[in-house]
Amino acid sequence: MKPIRPTLALAALLAAPLLHAQALPPEFADWDAFVEQQLKLWKVPGASVALVKDGKVILARGYGQRDQEQRLPMTADTVQPIASVTKSFTVTALATLVRDGRLAWDKPVREFLPDFRLHSDYATQTVTVRDLVTHRTGLPRHDFVWYGSTLTREQIFQRLRHFELSAEPRAKFQYNNLMYMTAGYLGGKVAGSDWETLVRGSVLNPLGMASSSFTIADLTKAPDHGTGYTLDNDEKPVAKPYQDLVAMGPTGSINSNARDMSQYLLMLAGGGVHQGRTLIPAGDLRAMTSGQMTLPDSRLWPELNGPQYGMGFFVNNYRGHTLVEHGGNMPGASTALAFVPGRNVGIYTTVNMSGSFLRDVLMYAAIDRLLALSPVDWSKRFHDIYTQGRAAQKSAAEQKLAPRRAGTQPALPLAEYVGEYEHPGYGIVTIGRDAKVPGGDLTIGYNGFSAPLPHLHVDVFQSPRDELSEFDEARVQFRSSFEGEIEGLRVEFEPAVKPIEFKRLPDKRFKDAAFLLPMAGNYAIGVREWTVRLRSDGVLTVAGRTGAPLELIGARGTRFNVKDQPGFQVEFVPDASGRYTQMALHRNGSSSVAQRQP
Repeated sequence: MKPIRPTLALAALLAAPLLHAQALPPEFADWDAFVEQQLKLWKVPGASVALVKDGKVILARGYGQRDQEQRLPMTADTVQPIASVTKSFTVTALATLVRDGRLAWDKPVREFLPDFRLHSDYATQTVTVRDLVTHRTGLPRHDFVWYGSTLTREQIFQRLRHFELSAEPRAKFQYNNLMYMTAGYLGGKVAGSDWETLVRGSVLNPLGMASSSFTIADLTKAPDHGTGYTLDNDEKPVAKPYQDLVAMGPTGSINSNARDMSQYLLMLAGGGVHQGRTLIPAGDLRAMTSGQMTLPDSRLWPELNGPQYGMGFFVNNYRGHTLVEHGGNMPGASTALAFVPGRNVGIYTTVNMSGSFLRDVLMYAAIDRLLALSPVDWSKRFHDIYTQGRAAQKSAAEQKLAPRRAGTQPALPLAEYVGEYEHPGYGIVTIGRDAKVPGGDLTIGYNGFSAPLPHLHVDVFQSPRDELSEFDEARVQFRSSFEGEIEGLRVEFEPAVKPIEFKRLPDKRFKDAAFLLPMAGNYAIGVREWTVRLRSDGVLTVAGRTGAPLELIGARGTRFNVKDQPGFQVEFVPDASGRYTQMALHRNGSSSVAQRQP
């Protein structure tokens, strides 16, 4: 971590006591002690909280440490990723375009983005702007496509057409980050700029959110910024680098702090008005904070029921009140924002820990106090869920890994599986070998992440259970041709998404003239002759005495498929010195060998 300058560190330390000098309502008399206690219970290094009530910020405060190694305090100015809380900013920015007559919620996306295209023609033609921000386009998550990738926003947008839908538009709620990216991309195009410029000009600047930014690089430039953590397998905090979401910005890239977010809360809780200026028209705010799609009602607790999704927010019936909220999770940070329309109260909280329930504990505990409701032990409730969840995950992992066909082996030597495999939307998955990997010597690599891939049974391989791995228990099944060649694979990336089919790419050597040229020459079986040439475009061809030359498409090793001739392969065979002296012809299960001619 970049060292903080002494003058800035001193300023932060001097500011901390002033923040804690804020006078709080009586119902929050125990708040500081409560938060500190919860930090220890949940093994979270630090948290920051903003509370608003009746048009005022009643608290903006930090607790614990933003950096354990350097023992730096968390403050109201500590900048951290807000993750999916960003989605409400995207909707707010779009609402300003609707307000100005430049966009319409219920018009098809293609009216504003003519090149918008989904896998279904019907969805392509009918999906509206409102559908994008209510998670009802029919598209499941497909999050692995963008997570860790170097694709640009434009490139991801152009790949949407390759991802299968799992429902008709407006038929089913399916939380979807790709569609929020699309919504932000659309907003930027309509505004004649980009999403970042639109959000800064229409939301951040009017609210005075000067410390908020869009990239991890900008976050680390802030003198008071947090370090992300996650719990290892021994439930100890370990540093976890934040994931930069530049391409997916509209779905989760904003960084902010409690002081800035308090201004956003004041606007939302105050009916879309900030310092006398209407940022969100009343009708649009009602749409954002009322149910557009109904969610399954799990009824975990009697206080919370009737879950719905508005636009950029979840909407719940909470103890007789309408609670509007959204959480955010990313490696190293968890956030929550909530407010109660008509009561002018709200809370924002962030913790520097991946996937921590502490954000929810603080949110509900604060809402109870703000609404003067009888206390509920939310910490115990969420801790019970956490404990049960870990036990269930362990049991599920054991059950998932156990069913295997004993005594089976891979159909081919492991070297035959090594290579690159491509999907038009997902890009390239790489299968490699590493003899040092415990449990097997195949590995899987995708979007900069990698994991061991030990054999499970037959031609199915499965990465080991590891909560810190992006390939936790991922299963890979290889697919062979009738000729016994590995021609593809499919990967289970996400539970809600069907296994993704990847097609094997030719060996990179097949594009190397130095590798191909030694195979060129004349070959014969008796009186039958063939001429192999390397064309100027780097493609090998084979031709008999009559007929047009046939293109050879690299398969593996020195074996080639003959273009437009299914089941016909050509293989070049070297002698002990490495010179190609034979050309084997494989067709319909039979083979013959031609000898190189002088």
